[in-house]
Amino acid sequence: MIEVRSLRVELPGAAGTAVDGVSFSISPGECLAIVGESGAGKSMLARALIGLTPAGAVVAADRLTIGGLDVRAYGESDWQALRGGVVSLVSQDALVALDPLRRIGREIAEPIEVHEKRMPRAARERRVQLLLARVALPEPLLRARQYPHELSGGLRQRALIAAALAAGPALLIADEPTTALDVTVQARILRLLAELKESGIAVLLISHDLAVVHSLADRIAVMQHGRFVEVAPAATLLTAPQHPYTRELLAAAAQHRAAVVTEPSQAAAPVLSAHSLVKSYRSTGRVVRAVGDVSFDLAAGGTVGIVGESGSGKTTVARLLLGIERPDTGTVRLHGEQWSDVPESKRRVRRAQIQLIHQDSLGTFDPRHSMRRVLAEAVALDRSVSRTARPGRILELLAQVELPETLLGRRAHQLSGGQRQRVAIARALARRPSILVLDEPVSALDVLIQVHVLDLLVSLRQQLGLAMVFISHDLAVVRGLCDQVLVMKDGQVVEQGATEALFSKPQHPFTRELLGAHFAALANGH
Repeated sequence: MIEVRSLRVELPGAAGTAVDGVSFSISPGECLAIVGESGAGKSMLARALIGLTPAGAVVAADRLTIGGLDVRAYGESDWQALRGGVVSLVSQDALVALDPLRRIGREIAEPIEVHEKRMPRAARERRVQLLLARVALPEPLLRARQYPHELSGGLRQRALIAAALAAGPALLIADEPTTALDVTVQARILRLLAELKESGIAVLLISHDLAVVHSLADRIAVMQHGRFVEVAPAATLLTAPQHPYTRELLAAAAQHRAAVVTEPSQAAAPVLSAHSLVKSYRSTGRVVRAVGDVSFDLAAGGTVGIVGESGSGKTTVARLLLGIERPDTGTVRLHGEQWSDVPESKRRVRRAQIQLIHQDSLGTFDPRHSMRRVLAEAVALDRSVSRTARPGRILELLAQVELPETLLGRRAHQLSGGQRQRVAIARALARRPSILVLDEPVSALDVLIQVHVLDLLVSLRQQLGLAMVFISHDLAVVRGLCDQVLVMKDGQVVEQGATEALFSKPQHPFTRELLGAHFAALANGH
C-alpha cells in the first residue's frame, strides 16, 4: 500500500533534518508502528506522507508511492485528491484539527462530499451517524449537532477518527490516536483499528504507548533523531530488543507501569475544598447536567485524582475549581476562603495560587509568540522576580522540565507535542502556585518523558508542599501519584476514597469496569 525509500525531510532555518533516510513499506491489512521519544521525527514523517509538512520544508525520497502512485512531485491539488479517499491522518491535536466554526456532523460529512459527490444527503447523514457510533461516541445525534468546544478532549479525538474514516481510505495514518482517551474507550478504538486492519486497510500507527503498539502492530520501528534505529516484528522487538535505545524505552515503560511510590499527605487543613458542585449547560436545545454533586477536600502536599470516561465531567470540574466557570450550586474554597462566589476582580489577584496545565497544549499558546516570550510573560507576573533576574528564572524553569535553551527561539508549531506540553508545565510553575490542576498533563508525552515529568511532580509536591488535582485516563499514573481518587460517570461521582483501597476493592460496577480495562491493557503491555 505504501513504499518509502530513503525519505528525508529538511525543515527551514535552524530546525535542521527532521527525518533522515527512513525506509519502510506497509501492505494492505498490515500495521507498522513507529515509537520514539518526543522530537524524534515521528509526526513529521506522518505529515510528509500526506503532504502536510510546514511551509519551507523540503521532502525528498528515492521512492515514495502510496497505492501505487508516485507522490514525490505532488502539488497541493494532487494531495487534496488523495487525502481522505486514499490516505487519511488522525492527528494527536484534535482541537486544532477540527474546525471550531463547524458542527461535528459537517466535519465528518466533508470527506464524503469531496470523494463521493453523488451520494444523496440522507445517505450521507446516515453514514455520519454510523461512523459516530462506530467510534463509540455516545448520543451520536446530539454530538453531530455540537461544535468541537462542546466536547471533551476524548470525544473530540473520537470525532476526528470518524472524520478520517468517512471516505473509506486504504491507508490510515494514526498519530497518537488514543492519547486523550480513557482505558475503556481506548480499548474500543483499538478494537476498531484492529477490525480496519483485518478488513484490508493498511495502518501506520505512531504512539508512545507500548501497550497500544503491542496490541495492534505487526512490526515496530524505533525512531531516534530522525532515523529508524531498529525495525523488527512486534513480538521480537518487545521481548528481545537489540538497540540500546529500544532497551531504554522498554525499561521506561516498565517503570511507568510500576508507577511512582508516594506517601499520602498528612496535612490537616485543606487548601482546596469542593462542596456539592453542580453545573449544567444548555446544548442543542436541551439542558445537560455536566457535573452533579461533587465534593472533596485537598490538603497541602496531597493529590486527588479524577478518572472516568471521556465526557464524564472531569474537565468541567477542573474549570469550576479554577474559577473559570461558576457552579449552579455548591461552593469552592481556596485556602479556606470563598473562591467560586467572589467577583472576578477579587479572584484575579489570587489566581497565582492555583494554575492549570491543559491537555491541549498547542491551543494554549499564541502561535505568533516564541517560547521565550511565552515564559517571559508568565515570569513577569511573579513580582518576586526582578527584571534582571527574569532570564535566569526562565532557564531555571526549562531545567525543571528538562528542555534545552535552544527551544526558546521556536514557536509552538515548531515543537513536538511533548515539548509543547513541557513548556506548558514550565509556564504554570512560573507563578509559584500552591495548587496545580493538571488535565491529562502527560497524555501527549512518550514514556521516557512521562517518567521524568511525573518524577518532577512528585519532587515538587515533596519540596514545596504543592497540592494537585490530577485528571487522567491513565490509571497507572493515578494509582502511583494520587492519595485519593474520584471516579466519575455521566457527571456524577460514583465512587471515591483512598487510592489503594479503591484499586484493591472497588465497590461500584463502573469502577470495576474501568479497572478491568486498565489491568487488561497492562497485560497487553508486558
